[in-house]
Order: sequence, then C-alpha cells, then structure tokens
Amino acid sequence: MGIFNKFKNKDDYHKNGTSLEDCIVKMFASAGMEPYRDGNKFSAVVLGKHYAFIVTISCMEGNRLLIYVRFPIPVRENIAFAANYEVKRIAKEAAGILPEAQISLSEKAVGYNITVETMKEFEELSDDTPDEIRKLMTNSVEILDGKNFESLASAILGYESYEEAKNMQVEYAGGNLAAIQYKDRYHELLDDVPNLSNSRFAGRLMAYAVNIIFKKGNVEIVEQATEAIQESFDSYIQIAYDIANEEERDLMRKLRFLAKAKNEDDINKDDFVQGKTEGLVICNDNPWDLLYENGTAKDKDMPEDEKLYEKLSSSVYKDRPYKQRDLGEGMTLVNQVIGEYWKPRYLMDNEAKCAYEFMSGSELLQIVSDEDIDWDSLKGIPQNALDRAKAHSFHFPGHIYQYKKGVAEVEWQLNPDGMYYCDEDGFGMTDDEEINLYGAIDRKGKVVKKFTLKR
Repeated sequence: MGIFNKFKNKDDYHKNGTSLEDCIVKMFASAGMEPYRDGNKFSAVVLGKHYAFIVTISCMEGNRLLIYVRFPIPVRENIAFAANYEVKRIAKEAAGILPEAQISLSEKAVGYNITVETMKEFEELSDDTPDEIRKLMTNSVEILDGKNFESLASAILGYESYEEAKNMQVEYAGGNLAAIQYKDRYHELLDDVPNLSNSRFAGRLMAYAVNIIFKKGNVEIVEQATEAIQESFDSYIQIAYDIANEEERDLMRKLRFLAKAKNEDDINKDDFVQGKTEGLVICNDNPWDLLYENGTAKDKDMPEDEKLYEKLSSSVYKDRPYKQRDLGEGMTLVNQVIGEYWKPRYLMDNEAKCAYEFMSGSELLQIVSDEDIDWDSLKGIPQNALDRAKAHSFHFPGHIYQYKKGVAEVEWQLNPDGMYYCDEDGFGMTDDEEINLYGAIDRKGKVVKKFTLKR
C-alpha cells in the first residue's frame, strides 16, 4: 500500500463524536506511519525530492489545524535581507496554490529559519477530513521542495543556481550536524569588491532595479513599483526581483548583502545618490560591474582588456564554476563549467595585465572571424559540421595548447566521434567521425594562423 492510498473503513464522524486529533491519527495510520506524538502535536518525516522534512501538525481550539515545516538550511543574520527576496517570491507563487500557507523568515536565537505554516479551520469533520489533512501536509512540504528547494538553497548560499550551490564546501566546527558552517559566496565577495559604503551599494541596487523594471516591466508593473517605493526600499526591489531571471536575482541578492555588510546604522544620502547615479550607467554595460567597479576616474579611463584582467584576478574566478590553467609564458586560461563540461572562456596575459574573451557564455568563439578560417580545406565535410564553423560554435571539446614564443595552437572540434554520444553503459554510440580544425593565436587571442582541417 502506498503512503497515502485512499482511506478505507470510513465512519460516521458526527455520530461517533470523532475529533480532529482522531482524523490526524487515522491519516497517519492509513499511510502506515507512526508519528511522534506529544499531546495534541504530531511529528513525522516526509520524504521530498532533496530532503527528508520534519512536519509538525498541531490541533488547536475550534477544529483549527496548524502544519509547520522548516527549511533545513539556516539563514545567517547578515544574509537575511538578501534571502528574503526569494522567500517572498516563492510566497507569492504559493499563494495561488495553497492560500492557507504562509512562508516566511522566522527569527531564532542566532539568525533565521525559513518556515511554512499552514492554518486550516474545519467547519465540520467528515469522511474526507483525513485526506484533506494529507493534502495540506504534502502541499506544505512541496512549497519548500523541488525547484523551490533549489532556489532557496542558492539564495542562502549566494549562488546563481543549485548546480553551483550543491557543490559548495562546508567546514565542521564540531562533532555534529548542527556545527556545520557553510562557505557561502556572499562573504567571499568582501575580499573582492571595492571598499564602498553600504549606502553606495544600496544606490547601485536601486539603479539595477530601475533598469530591470524599465526593460521588462509593463504598465501594471510600473504602477506596482510606483506604489512600492512609497512603502519601502525593499518593496520596490522586490517588484524588480519578481520579474528578473536567475542571474539577475543572484546579482540583486549580492548587492543587497553588500548594502548591509558593514552594519552601518545610518543611510548616507549622498553615497546612495552617487551609487544610484553611477549604477544607472554601469548596468547598461556589464551589470556585474555594479559589484566590482569602484567608480573612480582611473577605472573609467581604464581600457576594457585591463578591466577584464582586474575582474578575472578576483577569487570568484578561481573556484567553481571557474578554474584557471597555466598556459606557459605568463599566460593563463580561465575555464568555466558550461553544460557539465569545462570550456575555455578567457585568456589572461599576466605580463601585460590584460585579459581577452576567448569564447562567450553561449559557446561562440570571440576571437574568430570568417577571414580566420581556410574554407577551401573544409570542402567535403558534413553540412552540420560546416554550419558549426560558420556559426563559430565551440560547443564540442576543444583545446588551447601551451604558448611557445608568444603563440598557442588551438584545436577546434566541429564534430565529435560516435563515442561522444555514448551513455555511461556504452549505449548510444553513432557512426560520427571526429572533425577538428587547427589554428594558432597570439597573446591577445588574435588568430595568427588560419584554422584549417589539416594540422
């Protein structure tokens, strides 16, 4: 029998004087579960996709029921403002599915917990009440599970996606699980960002929210934002956060963390205005510079290749999803995980203190033009491989070799052999043949030997 199969042996609840507690007991019994009971409170473990949640069900006066579920990862106090944006976004979505549920940050002795509390008052008890309780319990758990578990974990730990967050490192401060200390991305930022005031970063966050609302918002969103700004700073940011994508939300959370990081009590209005003013300019180019740009005249006059080198020199680009590899002669390659594979993204010239984008995040070569390819050598190759060359696609495994006398050979794979498509059990192999182009680049990534089919 499944955990929550249809209940059997229905009784006449009114005639027998059955209570709400009896309904809870019957629900667990029908599921083959034995909850821990303390008076009118019942606790049980419900398995989710990512975690085994402890659920507490309490009976209250007037046939009222309270279901309590806690998210397993605690929220540090100085991260609470940032994480709360994601909590409120999920709460808005959950309201349309389970109106009785409230998801919120609840303060504890140190930091906060994310909790779901579902309150339901039953006007009368019936044969269907145990099943109603079962649905309320499972729906309460689902609010914190699945994709919401992933986004909440990412928000708490300072990552864009759960794929990054689940690979984070932990430190053990004692001999039990309660002593685990998570190494989040937020606090790593403090070593990499310029020494600006909280108010300056808050101004930049406001500018980014304005930018998102302007680009993505419709008339209704703009009206909501206008009302929200009268309520509070965070209410306005929340409007932008709710319509942002994952990468934009990640940046907004990091800016909100920095707007609180120094525990400055007073808002410096001049710094806030300065942050907002410079932020409106910065986010039209590369929004991530809202974190790293210090706003000085020196930075504004700095060439783009030097700015990129400075950015890549931070610790953010030395740990997953990035990894650096020495190419010799003072050159470094910055790889990034894309689609579960390490891909070459940037070249760093450590002597000139300059950096160059080798491949975009969408796996398109940035250093190649049509003039850099020997098209005559490609005659006769399959059309799909030729199309990848025309698109400058670097999707399949490629390689940048060591620099020798200022030049590095590049292997550009247009088509993998059939083994590429095999699963871990060896199934799925095709009759594809490997097709590679070979060329060479200088220290700036400029092609100095055309890409050709023959090495």
